[in-house]
Amino acid sequence: MGIILDIHLHTSRHSRCSRIRPEDLIDQAVRVGLDGLVITEHHYQWDQQELADLAAASRHPGFILLSAFEYSSSQGDLLVYGLEPQLAGEFRPGWPPERAAELVQHHGGVCIAAHPTRADLGFDERLATLPLVAMEVRSVKMKEHEQRLALNISEAMKIPAVAGSDAHDLHDVGRFATEFEDLITCSADLQSALSRGRFHVVSSTVRKAP
Repeated sequence: MGIILDIHLHTSRHSRCSRIRPEDLIDQAVRVGLDGLVITEHHYQWDQQELADLAAASRHPGFILLSAFEYSSSQGDLLVYGLEPQLAGEFRPGWPPERAAELVQHHGGVCIAAHPTRADLGFDERLATLPLVAMEVRSVKMKEHEQRLALNISEAMKIPAVAGSDAHDLHDVGRFATEFEDLITCSADLQSALSRGRFHVVSSTVRKAP
């Protein structure tokens, strides 16, 4: 069995739209059977000390806790993985998506198209030209027909599919997740697995913790 991660969610510490208190996050993730989380705040990436402090305060040693960030372009949102936290500040909201993706590549990171078919937040035809390692096809913020369309586009464009909860409320953590074939212990492992396509979508509540 692989490593199951929720790779897209927000907390109230750095995303004003979220109602999830960081101190509640790991308990909930373990409760629904996740092996780890990737916190993806809007235009902010948790640094290693913040992650370490949150992990240390939990009762779950060995739980995988990583960070990335969500970038809002002029046409669609990107999930950005593999960058140093301080680099998130270089990305000004509202750039064309290709400009943001180019800067991600310049810094050695990778991009996933977040909720690409969501009404009013989707991409235009430039989606086909972006250097994406994956496309999010399921989240709690995507309606069922938007999920189906995203999966169809992913298959037609031969871009691997991922899922993340995009949770802003605690009960949504782990509703959708991605299972990785390789051991994930750090951001470099996650980036490598994403780049090589060694993952698949996990739907709904994942395996229950004992």
